[in-house]
Amino acid sequence: MLKDPILSVVIASYESENTIIGCLSSLQNQSINENMEIIVVDSSTDNTATIIKETFPDSILYKFSERKFPGDARNFGVSKSRGEIIAFIDTDCVADKDWVEEIRKAHQSSYPVVGGIIANGNPESYIGWAAYFCEFSQWMPQSSRRYMVEIPTCCLSIKRWIFDKYGPFLEGTYSEDTAFHWKLGNDGHNPLFVPSIKVAHKNVRHLGKFIKKEFIHGRFFAKVRMSEQRFSILQRVIFIIVSPLLPFLLFFRIAMRVFGNRVYRSQFMFSSPMVFIGLISWSCGELLGYLSKQKR
Repeated sequence: MLKDPILSVVIASYESENTIIGCLSSLQNQSINENMEIIVVDSSTDNTATIIKETFPDSILYKFSERKFPGDARNFGVSKSRGEIIAFIDTDCVADKDWVEEIRKAHQSSYPVVGGIIANGNPESYIGWAAYFCEFSQWMPQSSRRYMVEIPTCCLSIKRWIFDKYGPFLEGTYSEDTAFHWKLGNDGHNPLFVPSIKVAHKNVRHLGKFIKKEFIHGRFFAKVRMSEQRFSILQRVIFIIVSPLLPFLLFFRIAMRVFGNRVYRSQFMFSSPMVFIGLISWSCGELLGYLSKQKR
């Protein structure tokens, strides 16, 4: 075991037997991988843990029998980590070969929160493109270096003191990374987007799973938003009223990003009907979240 790792990579894992090999192989084959520890917090019911033990014995595995939400798993992983830089990636992501090197370069500066590009990891899938645009259009390739409101934890790195001060992630919910970024932004610590840091994300490929995922995440987002931003009754009423317009607004924003970045244009046009269906599902979930009791 490394005495003083510079970088700790924390991975939340659930039902990942089809993607974990690609993820961990990409970390194992980094251009720089010394002084790095890889921590996987797994709560799968499939063969993920066995695959990790047999194929990636150098990874540090923590296995749980009960289902852990991503924030719960990451909190546990961070508590066991030792690096001064903490990087997060998801099991359905493949890191670019220079991912670790670029993260370490970025953290030589005073920037405490750094993330990067999220590309489409399964471009052969029509549903996969729709899922990609619904979730990751803000972090497409060819985006410029800049400060952002948030960067997903599938391609995010932070200095340890940031987590010590603003963590832990919310537990028992999704959208925990969004809430974490809200706290950072309130104190002027918006994440820096660095295009040389890149992962490819493998998206949902089945229609039913896609629609269900968008609905669930939309509902959790609304609940977290109401709780963390302490919505008044008036704010809830306003968001409920304008919810029917949300699919159109979100679709317009995605289209502007795609055509502004000059990347994935044809793929967006081809998948746009399914993108809109996904946004309707998200918006219905968000509406239901605003209608529910203000409780996570």
